[in-house]
Amino acid sequence: MSGLRITDWFEYTAVARPDLPFISMRGRTFTYAQADALANQWANALIARGLQVGDRLAVLSTNSLEMCILLMAAAKAGIAPVMLNYRLAPVEWAAILKDSEPRLLFVRGDEYAQAIDGLALPALVPGLELVAIEGGAPPQARCEWLTLDAFAAGRPVSRPARQVDAGDMLYLIYTSGTTGLPKGVMISHANVLAHVEQSMTATSAGKAPGERALVTTPLYHAAGIHRIVNAAVTSGTVVLMEHFDGPEFVDTLERERINTCNMVPAIMQSLLEGIPDIASRDFSQLKVIYYGAAPVSVPLLKRALQVFRCDLIQGYGLTESSGGFVYLNEVDHARALAGHEHLLGSTGRPVLAQVRIVDEDGNDVPAGEPGELLVRGPNVMMGYWRNPEATSQALRNGWLHSGDVASMDAEGYIYLRDRLKDMIVTGGTNVYPREVENVLLAHAAIADVAVIGVPDEKWGESLLAVCVARDGQRPTDESLIAFCRERLGGFKIPRQYTFVDALPRNASGKVLKRSLREPYWAGAARAIA
Repeated sequence: MSGLRITDWFEYTAVARPDLPFISMRGRTFTYAQADALANQWANALIARGLQVGDRLAVLSTNSLEMCILLMAAAKAGIAPVMLNYRLAPVEWAAILKDSEPRLLFVRGDEYAQAIDGLALPALVPGLELVAIEGGAPPQARCEWLTLDAFAAGRPVSRPARQVDAGDMLYLIYTSGTTGLPKGVMISHANVLAHVEQSMTATSAGKAPGERALVTTPLYHAAGIHRIVNAAVTSGTVVLMEHFDGPEFVDTLERERINTCNMVPAIMQSLLEGIPDIASRDFSQLKVIYYGAAPVSVPLLKRALQVFRCDLIQGYGLTESSGGFVYLNEVDHARALAGHEHLLGSTGRPVLAQVRIVDEDGNDVPAGEPGELLVRGPNVMMGYWRNPEATSQALRNGWLHSGDVASMDAEGYIYLRDRLKDMIVTGGTNVYPREVENVLLAHAAIADVAVIGVPDEKWGESLLAVCVARDGQRPTDESLIAFCRERLGGFKIPRQYTFVDALPRNASGKVLKRSLREPYWAGAARAIA
């Protein structure tokens, strides 16, 4: 796939299979030809407004057909979309927009439009234009708004005359760093197509032309974007859901004759335990389920294999690696169930990527010994947006430092052990403790705090705040939750609080989070995923 852009595959299918459905949601469907024409029109509109290759646009929306078309339109014009996490607080959106400096912000939904309008963003981000994907400006708007129709009016549906290279940025996705400050991960066309090739090499299941993928993963997440790209590259069809809903998800799997889908373990468990008749439903067209992003138990995997009767593929990767580069494929799962059950505790083996496990001095460790996982390959990010210091820390001598502690056995299977960066994965979403700790430290009654991940049967991990009270004060859990809710997205808010006299620290003053986690994780099969 060297030298190609994602639009090369998309445009080929629009010509070779024009009537093939590209994307469908709630009864609305765009064929490849229709989606290509609309993406061309929107790309021409972007170019007409003066946007150059490498400029940014931002999108704030729950999953929608328009987001998918905007992704393709931006790719055609060489513009990098910034898909905002709609679960963040408005002040967090403002910080990302200020850093990324998009030329346009597309917003879908009255609630989000009103919140954006209240931020007076054109003053914060000079030159920013606001576009309402549905309807017009919110009531009593303070800012000027364009409608989507007005944005695209009069622009041709012919392919734009714009040179875009494989090394140009495809999207800019923000992932908070351990300092709590957001970092923009720059991913190119070449990066994503390398990931697609890795995925296709790991397994061919569910990737034939015309096969149908059910996507519930939010499109602000790299995994969501990659499901759209995978379909475009393989001439597949995406059936999109606005958000996950268990009964609707199962009904859609059955009604739409879905061939492939993604699940985090929390979703898998909620379906198997929450849908009474799930074992009797017709999943005969389902070929493969991709899972990952959180710890998963062996009993849960066995139950999933019994009920869904399809291949299971586990993937491990990072936003910075354009997604998965380690896979436990269907052959590995079959082998595990045939007497090698320990493999289900592994994330799999590297695919089309070089991987090393190294000690603190950068030396390779022996098989079975823990160390930091490093990866090198064409899937690795371009770098962090306007952050050369963070880029140089993450990319050293061509190797991406994952921040995850892992071991590799003699057969090349990788086992994740711990997390150098202390990141918490709850329900498949990454939360960085330092960001939450900084918010809690602003509370008048909190003198010190450490936020850790503890086992949660539903979410994989949940957040626990270990606090030191100031001057003997002991705020209630409810008051702390309310305090955080004003400053953080809901998924970042700890629901559990415990108070201690002092946090354990080493000689240099660093909090010993491992000692805080140990009582909760004792006996757990896997600490992270």
